[in-house]
Amino acid sequence: MTRERSGVYIWVTWLSKLMAGEANCQWAAWFKAHHTDYAKVPGDFQLAAWTAEHTRLLDEVCKEREGVGETVYKEGQNKFHAKRPSGLAVAGTPDLIAIKPDSGHCTVFDIKTGNPRQSDIIQVALYMMFLPYATSLYKGKQLDGCVVYKAGRSAVPQQIIDDKFINNVTYFLNILESPTPLARLPTHSGCGWCDLTTADCPQRVDSREADPDGPIQEFPM
Repeated sequence: MTRERSGVYIWVTWLSKLMAGEANCQWAAWFKAHHTDYAKVPGDFQLAAWTAEHTRLLDEVCKEREGVGETVYKEGQNKFHAKRPSGLAVAGTPDLIAIKPDSGHCTVFDIKTGNPRQSDIIQVALYMMFLPYATSLYKGKQLDGCVVYKAGRSAVPQQIIDDKFINNVTYFLNILESPTPLARLPTHSGCGWCDLTTADCPQRVDSREADPDGPIQEFPM
């Protein structure tokens, strides 16, 4: 049953989609940041297929990095929590972090099986930004990033974390930390990707309803 969190808790994946403008309903991220144990929309066969494909691609990258002598940390080994002075927590789980044995240089990898999105780059940049605050293993080390797709890779250099990027992160953390609920923006496409149910969001648009972005119908005028 849904209950309020004792403190604001934000996953990097929620934050990256907001910053990229891919999650127009800011209320959904705000709600999950302030609540826990909420009901979730069940997964389907597409999620199972995605999971298998993601696991295979991640395994291939792990073997590649180990093959060149790097130390690799995978998924659950990389889970982190970084806290603001206010108590707000930012959490994330990078797919893979590879460390060169000679220089200690670190590369944060994230595996994506879908089409490239701006949020993919932002997600990795956020990992790079928060990891040094979450664990001593990465404190003072150079971190670069890489998004791995089936058809190629996109590098995420350390230079992406400049003053402008940090200011944008601060802006979105502030609106998610606010005790005042943000405005809902239910849409057919947006609700289709949201895992909240009508139990917590009565305004959720049912995916079985007509898609307003579907075929255009003629009208007699």
